[in-house]
Amino acid sequence: MKMSVMLFPFHKELSDGKLSARTLMAEMKAVGVTALEPMLSWVDTAPQKWAELRQAAADAGIRYACFDVGVNFVGESEADRVKALDIVKRGVALCQEIGCPIALLPGSKPAKNMSDDEGRKIYSDGLAKSVDLTRGSGVTLTIEDFGVYPTFACSAKHCLEVLDGAQRPELKFTFDNGNFLLADDQPTECFRLTASRVAHVHIKDFALKSPEENVGIKSRAGKRYVGCAIGAGAAEVRDCLALIKRSGYNGWLSIEVSISPPVQAAIQGAKFIAEAWKNV
Repeated sequence: MKMSVMLFPFHKELSDGKLSARTLMAEMKAVGVTALEPMLSWVDTAPQKWAELRQAAADAGIRYACFDVGVNFVGESEADRVKALDIVKRGVALCQEIGCPIALLPGSKPAKNMSDDEGRKIYSDGLAKSVDLTRGSGVTLTIEDFGVYPTFACSAKHCLEVLDGAQRPELKFTFDNGNFLLADDQPTECFRLTASRVAHVHIKDFALKSPEENVGIKSRAGKRYVGCAIGAGAAEVRDCLALIKRSGYNGWLSIEVSISPPVQAAIQGAKFIAEAWKNV
């Protein structure tokens, strides 16, 4: 098992100087995390902090599992779609620079007054062009079940529609167990449906709240979820890990924490994942 950690939950503390990159690397390495999943937006907004983190990671012998390249392949015009391809090329170049094997491309949504169906077709087309542009780079492009827009490309059905529409076998999938809840899907069943496409994994957890509480993120059906400790919620973490291990998956498991303080949440998550994996 190889564990990585998504960096975006730590951005604020790193940027504010409340958390040093070296402390974060030491804490993560101590619980078996050996790679990071950075995000292009933070690289752009905090270049000095990114440089500090890269040095701290290098000194600690910590690698990069995946690079999150936020990009909207649909946009509002053809010009936006051309710009999206430029963002992909830049993200892949950064992956090559840091030795990262996978680029995740989240962020697409339908344009104003565009149906989800039409948007998914344009999404597939942009992904196909991205694969063609970056072929031979050594970097695998992936999409995920993106929970920010739960009706668009969050369910297993819609994600597979986008992947199939691209008609590029090299295009792969990042399985995010928690985000499927926002599409009112069952995470374990979604892994069975997508397993042959999976090149990367996010592990997170959400707790279901009552509608009257009016908190958290709403699913397609109006259920409300809030972040919680990994293993304590509704995202079938232990069962998903069992399926992933039994499938023969040998890529990274990237910890995504959604509660504070993030360092302690990541430590708890790493320990839970390691224990669950060992006991499969």
